[in-house]
Amino acid sequence: MKNAEEERLLADLYTQLGGSKTKRDDWITIAKKCERLRKEYGSPKKVAEKLQRSYQLVRSILSLLRLPEEVQQLLKNRKIGYDAAQRLSTIGNPAKQIEVARTIAELPSHKAREIIYYAKVSPHRGLGNYRERVLTPKKKPEKIYVAVIPLTKDSYKKLNDAGKKEGISLEKLILNIVGDWMERRGG
Repeated sequence: MKNAEEERLLADLYTQLGGSKTKRDDWITIAKKCERLRKEYGSPKKVAEKLQRSYQLVRSILSLLRLPEEVQQLLKNRKIGYDAAQRLSTIGNPAKQIEVARTIAELPSHKAREIIYYAKVSPHRGLGNYRERVLTPKKKPEKIYVAVIPLTKDSYKKLNDAGKKEGISLEKLILNIVGDWMERRGG
């Protein structure tokens, strides 16, 4: 590699790997540039030193090139993010990496992380149903208020016995009584 070309590559990568969250290049292009420097310098550690970045970062970026081609394409086309790609690389089976990458394509990172984790802990289970479960909006919990009502021992016993007769709890019976009363009143 010529000195001018090397300097341009170093400057470009230095900028790409700076503090900005926005990358001009996709992560595979960045990884390929790092790989060119790794070949030039002989090790990821030397690349990290030249770029003034951590060895772990450079090693992590280079590991993207070990992902299956289809996963690399999804990353290159920004269908999956860097974080997801790194997590996918911890799944040992390339076919599973592709399946999971397809499943998480274009999902927000927190949803992708959840699916990747599921794929790791349940490697023999399908992802389609789980993806739907993750994407289904959760019901907002209903706010519940508690009202304390004083009951005489006799009233409590009568209500409790009535609930047992109907096969429901005392609380459920009281809720039913209040609900019926509200319906009759039109509320």
